[in-house]
Amino acid sequence: MVSRRHGANSRLTGLIYIHRISDTRVGGTSQRNLRMFRKLCGNDSLKNVVIVTTMWDQVTPEEGSRLEQELRSNDSPFKPLLDDGATMMRHKRTAESATKVINYLLGKSPTTTQIVRELLQEKKTLEETAAGTELLSDIQALLKKHDAEMESLRTEMMEELERGLTEERRRIEQHMVKLLKELDELKQGIPGAIRRCVSLN
Repeated sequence: MVSRRHGANSRLTGLIYIHRISDTRVGGTSQRNLRMFRKLCGNDSLKNVVIVTTMWDQVTPEEGSRLEQELRSNDSPFKPLLDDGATMMRHKRTAESATKVINYLLGKSPTTTQIVRELLQEKKTLEETAAGTELLSDIQALLKKHDAEMESLRTEMMEELERGLTEERRRIEQHMVKLLKELDELKQGIPGAIRRCVSLN
């Protein structure tokens, strides 16, 4: 973040979003961070945003150029930001590339980000801002996912318990059948046993 003081409030000359060049598949967490970043900046401030790609020493020049093109493509979550004024630049772990990014931003007219405008000028609460609304939406989505996972776990536990009870009931029934069979055999053998005892006497 590059800033200059203007009056009572701080206006920003530039905002930097850092992304590894090798990460062409932007996962769920990264996408949420990117959406939050946009809500904090606002569309009017995107012209002061630089998406800085790093880790260029981890890829070949040819591979890096291909990956960079993928990040600029229509399927990339960075494409809407680039279309609305953001710029993508490379940082190659050199003072020259870092200076190039800073000089580019210093040439921009200062801007007031959306979060500052909403809080200070429009007197909104944090929950009422675009960023706050986005955060609450993410939290609600996570809670909903958590509830669904808990319900699935409860259902799985009940099914497992039911399977366990069914198996136990089947084991008991089999044991009872065995005992009844043995009892029946004993009953059938009693007359013969009595006769043998009588004859012995």
